[in-house]
Amino acid sequence: MAVRAASCGGRAVARRGGVLGRALSSALLCTAAATPQHISHYLAHQPRATWEALSAKFPAAGVGAVPHGHVDAVLLSLARRPHASPEPVAKNALTFFHWSAAGVAASSSPSTSHSLRSYCLLVHLLSRAALFRDASVLLEAAIAKHSSYPASSFLDAFFAAYEDSGTAATTRGLHLLVHAYARLRLPVEALEACRYLARRGVTPSLSAFNAALQSAKRAGAFGVAWEVFELMTQKRVYADQSTVELVVGILSREGKLAKTAALVERIHGKKCVPGIVAHVALALRMIEEDRVEQVILLLKRMLQRNLLLDGIAYSLIVHAYCRIGDLKSAFEQRDDMVRRGCRLNAFVYTCLIRAHCCEGSMDKAVEFLQEMVSMGLRPYDATYSHLIAGCFREGMVQEGLAYFDNMLHEGFVPDISSCNEMLDGLCNAGEVCKANSLLTSIMDKGLVPDQDTYRILISGYCKAGDSEGIVKIYHEMEHRGLNPGVDVFTTLIRSLCQCGNLKEAEKFLAAMKKKAVTPTSDLYDLLISSYCEKGNTKRALWLYDMMISENEKLVPSADSFMMLVRRVIKVKNSCPPDS
Repeated sequence: MAVRAASCGGRAVARRGGVLGRALSSALLCTAAATPQHISHYLAHQPRATWEALSAKFPAAGVGAVPHGHVDAVLLSLARRPHASPEPVAKNALTFFHWSAAGVAASSSPSTSHSLRSYCLLVHLLSRAALFRDASVLLEAAIAKHSSYPASSFLDAFFAAYEDSGTAATTRGLHLLVHAYARLRLPVEALEACRYLARRGVTPSLSAFNAALQSAKRAGAFGVAWEVFELMTQKRVYADQSTVELVVGILSREGKLAKTAALVERIHGKKCVPGIVAHVALALRMIEEDRVEQVILLLKRMLQRNLLLDGIAYSLIVHAYCRIGDLKSAFEQRDDMVRRGCRLNAFVYTCLIRAHCCEGSMDKAVEFLQEMVSMGLRPYDATYSHLIAGCFREGMVQEGLAYFDNMLHEGFVPDISSCNEMLDGLCNAGEVCKANSLLTSIMDKGLVPDQDTYRILISGYCKAGDSEGIVKIYHEMEHRGLNPGVDVFTTLIRSLCQCGNLKEAEKFLAAMKKKAVTPTSDLYDLLISSYCEKGNTKRALWLYDMMISENEKLVPSADSFMMLVRRVIKVKNSCPPDS
């Protein structure tokens, strides 16, 4: 009422007194209270608000003197109100936003930035008016000033501003948030934003998902990228050409593109388009994580959208059931596959062979191999690898070696897992020299051994009581540039102790420290107990002192400590009394 009276009084004086009246009217307007309602009304009906106009209209507020609560209220009022022309209103709101913040640094206000809510409300206003460039700049500034990991608090505030905008709200700003995180190279936060929006019933757009994928690819966060691709497929946002190119690029950088494409070709019988390769790669990743129910649901959706061919989808479903050992369901899917006119392929048979090899049913695995060959399907590297591993696990050394010879004859090389299974089987059979020769022949064909390979050979030489062979294996590791970890050193020192070569075992304890590999209590226990058994109490005590002086966290086991105490007591009792 006071404002209306002042305004009316000003107009009356102006009508009466000319110049004097206009001056008095201006003075009365300046005393008007700059309430959020007046400011929002002015911004909503002004064609173009400028800093000068705002300062002249609301001088009582003063540049930079608008409280945070008033700014929030003004923007909320504008956001809730539908506008016939949203663009001028949004531009006025942006001008007011900057005007209200200007000069704060020079004022007595303790804060120099707007509240997070102000940023969020204005971004939604700008997005509704399709002013995406301004909205993006503002959103990125808000993330930089107000966001911290985890991004849940920022997401809550941003979505609350969207909901508070009422019927006038649009989801444009929500999708823009994912783009903002992506541009700022925050792929984890971009994924979190996608998941958050999906939980709140707003499915991110295809362009938002692609932006998150691109961000993850650039950052080398391939795990995040696959999670983005999985989420968008689950939410029925299907890939376009840009998505497929991004996923294929990620596969290539992971070094899995050629292998995945070859697998798809083996299932289908000929090459497939990149889109199929990308979706097969996603399914395989989920199967490796044993998420069978999720991947089967996803595969069925892919079939409905013609993203995969029937034969490929059913083959992957059989693979998923075989992976978890559910052979009954695997056979049901295989039979359903045949009923639908899909031809069985080498991949399906290999999955069934692997499942039976893992269960130790080698007879059944061989039956599937014979059935596979009778249908004109050729075994490939994975088929032989599963048969070789299964044979050696069951102690069928000769049969395993026969499959290995067939594999080499067909031009395939076993993977490192199958190779280690063969070496372990030979070492358990007391054929460590044969195992070493076998490894050499496979390495000539391009296989690169890992630390498990050498641990198996060290244990094999230990069973043979060959300490020189153990030392040779270690030096071969060093020659090939493999830095042994604590597991390899533990196997090495334990094996030398069992062979009775404690002096050499101590040398490797020293080598372990030089390589900055911290010895464990178990290693010291092993050496202390070995010296006690040999009757060398003095050396055992020296190792005990070294153990507790080097690291206070290392504590001998109760058995080792009591063995050492008994040895000390025995030595003292055996010494003659002083004369």
